[in-house]
Amino acid sequence: MMEYANKITALYSRLSVGDEDRDGGESNSIVNQKAFLERYARQNKLMNIRHYIDDDESGRFFDRSAYTQMISDVESGKISIVIMKDMTRWGRDYLQVGNAMEIFRRNNVRFIAINNGIDSKDQNTLEFATFINIMSEWYARDISKKVKTGIKTKGTSGKPVATEAPYGYIKDPDNKDFWIVDKKAAEVVKLIFRLFMDGKNRNQIAVYLKEKEILTPTFYMKQQDRGTAKNRKLNEENRYNWNKATLTHILKRQEYCGDVVNFKTEKHYKDKRNHYVDKDKWQVIKNVHEPIIDRTTYENVQRILKNAPVKRPNRDGEIHALSGLMYCKDCGTKMHIRTIHKNNKVQHVTYCSEYAKGKSKHPKCHSPHRIDVDDVMETITEVLRKIAQYSLANKEEFEALVKSSLAKEQTEEIKKQKKRIPQITDRLVYH
Repeated sequence: MMEYANKITALYSRLSVGDEDRDGGESNSIVNQKAFLERYARQNKLMNIRHYIDDDESGRFFDRSAYTQMISDVESGKISIVIMKDMTRWGRDYLQVGNAMEIFRRNNVRFIAINNGIDSKDQNTLEFATFINIMSEWYARDISKKVKTGIKTKGTSGKPVATEAPYGYIKDPDNKDFWIVDKKAAEVVKLIFRLFMDGKNRNQIAVYLKEKEILTPTFYMKQQDRGTAKNRKLNEENRYNWNKATLTHILKRQEYCGDVVNFKTEKHYKDKRNHYVDKDKWQVIKNVHEPIIDRTTYENVQRILKNAPVKRPNRDGEIHALSGLMYCKDCGTKMHIRTIHKNNKVQHVTYCSEYAKGKSKHPKCHSPHRIDVDDVMETITEVLRKIAQYSLANKEEFEALVKSSLAKEQTEEIKKQKKRIPQITDRLVYH
């Protein structure tokens, strides 16, 4: 054993979520794996042991922290022997396992999988390694298929397949497949929808919520011992740092109408991340749980979001109400709005962004089209006032006009989606 005396004997342990249920009780716990490996090393007089432990890590993926460190130590010549309980502790991707075995061979590292009777010192035992690797991957694929089938069955029955209820709801203690309203969080959801319908954009809502010191969903759910961050340490500086992405996610969640929306994402058994799928693949079951937002408000919000322009603050940090809504009549480019401070007065003017890019020498647009935005706002206000008066005086006619406009908008959207069908079909054929 002198040949191994000055190098590390690496004892590798791994535990996946659910291993206790799957592989026979406590035998695969990290504590028991460590004791098992240490006992083997002592019995075989292997010295200088070091544990490499990946706790709560799937065997489908190989970017595990301890495993990565172990391979690095192998390649730097620090390790002479790698021992693990069995091949499944290594991983369930036979190509990745094969690559690692080649790294061991190249660096003259002995590999032992105790329960499989594999020891690279005896070349005859390696004949079984490839077979075991392939069976491990087949097992992972089979488990993934069974899990997907179970989720599909549950989802098609109208039960939510999400592991957590969304912000604003909690799982019913008496029925884990049913959501009930979390009153405190639901009030925040209602506030967000109300502020948006009152004309505030998402950036302004984020500032408002921060000023009111309202916890972000991540921090709130962690406080309730829920969510993906419940076991993670969070940066306390972000407790009230709401952002546009979070608010968009909340404003778009159909679940707040009382609906269950399943199968929004999917993933391959070798992937860590979920991938969003086209909306036509979602399964929506309406009116399952108590709504937080009425359906009319939700649909109005979706209509606004769909047509919402990109609004960026000007040099003074102000986001004007018409930002992103004004376009040059000649070149069609967006107009920029600038704030001018003069004679103790504030004036808002707009100009063509393409003219400004041309530096006046070789402009893409031949006029700045400078317009007083405050005058435009007064004109719009007057038009809206006349529309309001007309709607009150001619209620039935106005409702008919609105319905006709909405029907036309929906017809145009259907036409757009129909045009996409051949493109999608072609992609499916080629894949």
